[in-house]
Amino acid sequence: MASRPNAADQTGRPIRTRRGTAEVQQAISDAVLAELAEVGFGRLTFEGVAERAGTGKGPLYRRWPDTTCLVIDILEKLRADPGTYKRTGLLRDDLIGITRHMTKTMRGEKADAFRSLLGEAHRYPQLLARFSADILDPLFEALTDVLRDAAERGEISPDRLTPVVLEVLHALIIKRTLLGTRHLTTQDITEMIDEVLLPLVIVEGSPSASDDRPLDAPEPHGAVRPPRRT
Repeated sequence: MASRPNAADQTGRPIRTRRGTAEVQQAISDAVLAELAEVGFGRLTFEGVAERAGTGKGPLYRRWPDTTCLVIDILEKLRADPGTYKRTGLLRDDLIGITRHMTKTMRGEKADAFRSLLGEAHRYPQLLARFSADILDPLFEALTDVLRDAAERGEISPDRLTPVVLEVLHALIIKRTLLGTRHLTTQDITEMIDEVLLPLVIVEGSPSASDDRPLDAPEPHGAVRPPRRT
C-alpha cells in the first residue's frame, strides 16, 4: 500500500491542497509574518509568501496591489494588546506589570517581524503611518495612561508628564522590551523601572518617592523591592 503524502515537502513548506477561503487567508497571513521575520520587508515578495502559504500567487494579486498593502492588512497580528493588562492601581507595580505583559506577548517570530518592520518602515511612508497608528501608538497610549492615572491619584505630579519625559519613557521601554533580542528577566525590568523611569516622574516628597508598604509585603509579579530611601 502506498504511503500517504506528508503535509509538507522536505523544505518544510506546506504542500498546496484544496482549502476554503478562510484557511487560505489565514495561511497567507501566517506566511507574511514568517517572511517578515526571516527576510524582512524589503525582500518580501508575493512569490515567497505564496510558496510559504502553500498557495498560488493569484489570491494575493487579486486582493492586494503590492506588498505594502499586504503587510498593512496583517499588522493586527503584531499588536502587543497592552489593553488586556489588568492594572493594580500602583504606579511602580503597573509599570513593571505592563512591561512584563509586553515582553510576554512579543516573542519569537512575532518579535522578529516587529523589529524588521520598525527598522524598515521609515522608507515607506504609507506603511510607517499605519505601523505607527496601529502598533506603536496603542503601546505609547497605554503607558501614558498608567502615568496619567498615577497623577490623578496623586502619586506623581502631572507637571512631570512633559512631552520630553513621555518620549524618553516610551523609547526606553520599546527599546528594551521589543527591540532587544535578549529575553528580559523580571529583575531586568524592575531595575529599568526603579533606576530610570521612576526617577524621571517622581519628585522627592511625593507618595511614590518612598515605599511605605510593610517590609514583608509581597512584590508584584515577582518584582524586586527597591532600597528604601532614608
